[in-house]
Amino acid sequence: MPRYLVEWHINIDADTPRQAAQKALEIHRDSSSLATIFQVTEHDTFTDPVDIDLFDGQEDEDNG
Repeated sequence: MPRYLVEWHINIDADTPRQAAQKALEIHRDSSSLATIFQVTEHDTFTDPVDIDLFDGQEDEDNG
């Protein structure tokens, strides 16, 4: 089974780095959040990252 690096990016205004992280966590855990786009790269490879939107209506090719 391959290992993947999964990243989620968001710009947040905050007074401190910790506050920014706390705000990001709140957004990410909010069930109504639209923060569903991730950048995925196969770990330890030189492949280009793939943007995955979990609400785009597409299924994973392997599980589809």
